[in-house]
Amino acid sequence: MGSQQDADTLQRTWGSISEQPLEIQLIDPVRQLPATEAPTSLLSDELFERAAAADVLLYPVSMLAEMVSRKRVMPLLASETVSAEFADADAEVPVLENRSAVPVALRMATSIAGEKLAKPLGGYLPSLMLGESSSDVSVPTWDDYTALVESSDGKCSEPTAPQWAGAMYLWRLASSLQTTWLFDRESLAPLLTQPEYVAVLQQMKDAVAKSSPEYHGLTPGEIYRAVANGELQAGIGFPQLDTGPEADGPSGDTVITFKELPGSAVSSRATGTEDERRPLPHRAMVDPFMLVGSMAASCRQTAAAGVFLEWIGGGQGSEPLYRNISSLVNVATPASESSTDMAERYRAWLSTQLSSPGFVPTLQLAGAAEYYNVLDRKVRECVLGELSAEVACEQISEAWSKLHQKHDRASQKRMWRRARSIG
Repeated sequence: MGSQQDADTLQRTWGSISEQPLEIQLIDPVRQLPATEAPTSLLSDELFERAAAADVLLYPVSMLAEMVSRKRVMPLLASETVSAEFADADAEVPVLENRSAVPVALRMATSIAGEKLAKPLGGYLPSLMLGESSSDVSVPTWDDYTALVESSDGKCSEPTAPQWAGAMYLWRLASSLQTTWLFDRESLAPLLTQPEYVAVLQQMKDAVAKSSPEYHGLTPGEIYRAVANGELQAGIGFPQLDTGPEADGPSGDTVITFKELPGSAVSSRATGTEDERRPLPHRAMVDPFMLVGSMAASCRQTAAAGVFLEWIGGGQGSEPLYRNISSLVNVATPASESSTDMAERYRAWLSTQLSSPGFVPTLQLAGAAEYYNVLDRKVRECVLGELSAEVACEQISEAWSKLHQKHDRASQKRMWRRARSIG
């Protein structure tokens, strides 16, 4: 999935290091569709149909479980195996740098039941970004974040653009909840109508309402640029390559402090100091539309495909990809925390965060894009409109239950349990 511009960059960059021909077939990325009512089921069908005749697949990580269920991917080859196969064929192996191991969070996101099935090509995590005027502000909990939005006269923002609002709600849930995650483990019944899930959406709605209207409907990258320009005092997002009409605009000189998202809090009742609140340890979730690469089950050239995946995941000569394709972020090479480039500082922060094991899975279900689409639409209707948090959660749960039936509940339960490695 990607744009023609991305495909041209990929073709040109690969051609500079390899004589192996590369044929690319494109499918529109979900996040670049013009409406929230995206025909996601049709996109998924097209992807799976084309996957049956491909060598390598690049797709959102949220589709991994269905790729496995439909037998469209095979486990990745070890680097040594790739080199050995090339040697047996008397073929020249393109030079691959010895890169650091894939961060634990990305290994978890691209494996099912312990089997490594995809190469992570993205890896963005949302950060609480504090501008210079807010750099010393403590924001350990979401209540503290709401207070910051109010005290900044609304000059804070979080992603509520189409195809981002639903992810933002999931990121809030991941950092707020301690035990459950989206579905009942036994029945797969959606849990969104439970009080804690409704409360998180209400908290998001309250924070967005306190943010100035001109900062509603933004993407993570737009929020990053607004913080970098000093327009926003703080925001939730991450650096994204701007390929739009204003791509050459200045990014600003503001020094940004990157922090993990706030979490929930518990009162220190045991010590008799109820006013003191400490943040609880919280979990995180990778971007559900993070691109990953897999070897197709129909692959006819496993060695060449293995080399290509190693290269696109951060191999030598792949640097132009990460400078020119907005959906990619380099998590393979070290970054400097002291760099004056804020994007580099973000990468240094990201590397630390991705080393944590406290991650929950994305919606690893058949028809995942359909689940995300209804989630995103209802979250936007709630936080940007008049729909109450309680009703929004009820409507999402009802729609998800219908999707369970559409895609066979028993099969969905098996996928979800494998994604969570609980059976």
